[in-house]
Amino acid sequence: MLNSFKKLSKTKKVSAIILITFLLVAVFSNLLMPYSHEDISHPRLLEPSLSYLLGTDEIGHDIFSLLIYGFRITIFTAIISGFFTTLIGTSLAYISAYYGRAIKTIISEIANLFVIIPEIVMIMFFSSLARPKLVYTIMAIVFFSWPKVYKIALFKIMNYMEKSKVKYTLLIKGNWFDVLKKLFPDILPVVSTFFVLQCNKAVMYEASLSFFGIGDPLKKTWGKLIRAALDYDELYYDSTFLWYLIPPVLCLILFVISLTLFSSENNDL
Repeated sequence: MLNSFKKLSKTKKVSAIILITFLLVAVFSNLLMPYSHEDISHPRLLEPSLSYLLGTDEIGHDIFSLLIYGFRITIFTAIISGFFTTLIGTSLAYISAYYGRAIKTIISEIANLFVIIPEIVMIMFFSSLARPKLVYTIMAIVFFSWPKVYKIALFKIMNYMEKSKVKYTLLIKGNWFDVLKKLFPDILPVVSTFFVLQCNKAVMYEASLSFFGIGDPLKKTWGKLIRAALDYDELYYDSTFLWYLIPPVLCLILFVISLTLFSSENNDL
């Protein structure tokens, strides 16, 4: 792994360090939060201090604790959504490429139906109708995001199927698993890039839903924290926005840019 890291460009190294740091903060968020994210017993609207690094909000939350808690919810939402979107899209693409004919036609037609309408519109529509739970938000993101992964993955896998090693495996009556083993070294970089890109999209979708007040109100993601800050009427009357609004916005931007730069090598996707 260390050798692989050394081969990365400087930009990718910086992006990787930022992403790993964010992930560690998410994993150890319970240890890093000075107070519970549900604790509203603090004095309201305090400015940053040693006791409250980012001050407190108008309800009495410690904003720094909310921000750290947002790392866990936002990043885990991105990872889970990215994993299942990539898994479903690439699995269906492989099934279509391997079996071809009617199966490929049916799955491709279904994917085409989803691609016609922008994902974010459908995700917002179904998330607003579903119960305000984070799991339903993740399900909506996965359900409407896999078709684009499928279409690009199908194109890639169909090209890989033309390689001689795959044709030879099919010629000697190799089954789907034998073919998959031959394709795996070619597919793995593509799948990895898909996963990073889908994590990126999931973060943006979740933030968009939060901005419009859609989703689980109890799960304080960065998007929810930004929405809460913007809902505070006196945000810009003094310097409150500096510690209430700017930190979650910076975290969101930094995370998205790092994911984008880290996945930029396979920009043909």
